[in-house]
Amino acid sequence: MNGHRLLAAVDLGSNSFRLLIGRVESTPVGEQILPLDGLKESVRLAAGLDPRGMLDAASQARALSALSRFAERLRSFSPETVRTVGTNTLRVARNARRFLPTAEAALGFPIEVIGGREEARLIYLGAAHALPADRQDRLVVDIGGGSTECIIGADYDAALLESAGVGCVSLSQQFFPGGEVDRTSFEQAYYAARDVLAPTARAYRSRGWSYAVGTSGTAKALTQLAQLNFSADQLTREALLNIEWLLVKAGHADRLRLEGLRPERRPVLAGGLAVMSAVFDELGVSEMRYCPAALRQGVLYDLLGRRAGADMREITVEQMMQRYAVDAAHARRVARTAVALFEQGARGAAELLAQRRELLRWAVQLAEIGQSIAHDGFHKHSAYILSNADMPGFTRSEQATMSHLALGQVGGLRKLRELVADDLEWLMVLSMRVASILHRQRDDEETPLPALFLKRRGIRLELPKAWAKAHPLSDQTLRTETASWAELRVFDEIVYERI
Repeated sequence: MNGHRLLAAVDLGSNSFRLLIGRVESTPVGEQILPLDGLKESVRLAAGLDPRGMLDAASQARALSALSRFAERLRSFSPETVRTVGTNTLRVARNARRFLPTAEAALGFPIEVIGGREEARLIYLGAAHALPADRQDRLVVDIGGGSTECIIGADYDAALLESAGVGCVSLSQQFFPGGEVDRTSFEQAYYAARDVLAPTARAYRSRGWSYAVGTSGTAKALTQLAQLNFSADQLTREALLNIEWLLVKAGHADRLRLEGLRPERRPVLAGGLAVMSAVFDELGVSEMRYCPAALRQGVLYDLLGRRAGADMREITVEQMMQRYAVDAAHARRVARTAVALFEQGARGAAELLAQRRELLRWAVQLAEIGQSIAHDGFHKHSAYILSNADMPGFTRSEQATMSHLALGQVGGLRKLRELVADDLEWLMVLSMRVASILHRQRDDEETPLPALFLKRRGIRLELPKAWAKAHPLSDQTLRTETASWAELRVFDEIVYERI
């Protein structure tokens, strides 16, 4: 790939919204991304969560204002060159689904809300491209506004990925309302953070690492304070204790006088310090270096990989097919037929159709993973796994769509009425079910592809009479299937004809 191509990553964090634009350059050993431009907006989204878990109007307004400014910078970018990810606050906010369409309209691009382990994977991917490829195991810690990601990996490969639901904004809101800090409140915050980190600590201590790395705002701020005020080359436990002592003595971050402490960091300093101290003590960290690359850089490299064909989602699907002993040859046959049916009837923007086509293919390939639990109701088990499993590369929305497809692959259709989003998704369900019927024999026999016509919300399926006569069971099943769809009435009309 030649030329200076531009990619953009938007990180909708719990504390700050950030935009990073990178230039892709080819080198003799591969492609790399060089930072070209960046924007940061201190939105403090997590601070807008009320006791019911709802984003308040003020935080939504701050977010939309920031996104509108990002939109101006991204105006010349095509959709496939921009990826926007939402993290912990958008994961937990009860009204996030209502807020996201407005946010997408303000930004001009889709927003993907990613799971905690997917966030950890992307953070490590970004850090790995900024750290030396030294083959040593390293612990990477990213303290965000609402969650803390901990990863152990070597070079570009992550071995352990965890996301803990505690961050600098959430802890500051809970234990330091109004910014006041005393010894009791700090210790309460510190032990609360340790409680959240504790379930993963043993596995991390057992695995071990050669050195620890901190990324993002809290690690950067604390490292700078340690360097400028305590002559520490890296962040140490002693430096953290010194900052803690001065903060408690001051009683408020606004009264704390430390060189290098920026105004926007003061409201979340106490929470971030408590989390970092808990990380050091719970995981057994002695010192930590700072790495400037994290989630945004990881999103850019992941986006670059997708464009180059190295899509993590493809790898995840292959691994899950192996793990759950899926009949791969059969799954791929059904997937090819389902995609071919979908393509005949699908209408819409090319990018949207490409996304749905890939999701349909992956969903069909993983549709029978529930068989590993039980044959009866296997589709329900498949749906549960696809909805709840850690699937690197996939967003929550993508997993939900595949879960709906798995649930709808057999049985009645009414269960999908409250789940399926639009006509395209209904067409995905139909294509999957028809393909499954056609390949019911689970053999290598060549199966004719039905002609599928979608016109004015009416569907027509056509198959050769000779094939229908030679396969009476499949023919009857297709008649029953179309009758079920006709009764459901999601399409105005559905007809199966033998020609």
